[in-house]
Amino acid sequence: MTMLTPLGRGQRRSRRWPQVLGIIVVLALCGAAAYGVWWWLGQRSGDDGAPEASPTRICTTPTPRVPKNVPKPADVTVAVENGTERSGLAVDTADALAARGFVVVDVGNTDKPVKQGTAVVRYAKGNLRQAVVTASYVPGAELVEVARVKDAKVAVWLGPDFTKVVSTANADPDSVELPPGDPVCKKPKT
Repeated sequence: MTMLTPLGRGQRRSRRWPQVLGIIVVLALCGAAAYGVWWWLGQRSGDDGAPEASPTRICTTPTPRVPKNVPKPADVTVAVENGTERSGLAVDTADALAARGFVVVDVGNTDKPVKQGTAVVRYAKGNLRQAVVTASYVPGAELVEVARVKDAKVAVWLGPDFTKVVSTANADPDSVELPPGDPVCKKPKT
């Protein structure tokens, strides 16, 4: 017994699938092209083709200035801490600072080693003037504001490049490099 099927029924299924797949591919390509044009037009602005910037705030970092009227060494309490492996460095440095008039209130070792540089002069807010005069005796020292300095206005953490405290004649507060100020942000004028 032979079964008969209506003419063309089996052939239509095999012909339709490639057509449907072709239509889907064409629609996907058209959609991708339309999205690309939309994105490209959204990125353009003006004649130069650069994206248009519309900042909500403009921030600038003020240039720090060395404070006027830095105190005399006798008006600065300082802690000296060795951040290196060199034995006796903090004691020798504390003696040199005391000979130049500083009031040394503590001598010891840092909690963490100072890995690079001459020294780090740490100071609490409001003691920048004392830090500047101290750093002027340790050329190349980095100034760092911290929340608190224990028992002193300034703490000198000695680093691996430290060699000596300079004389009073060679100490120049104007040569001290100050840390950058906090950024000041404003809304742009329109």
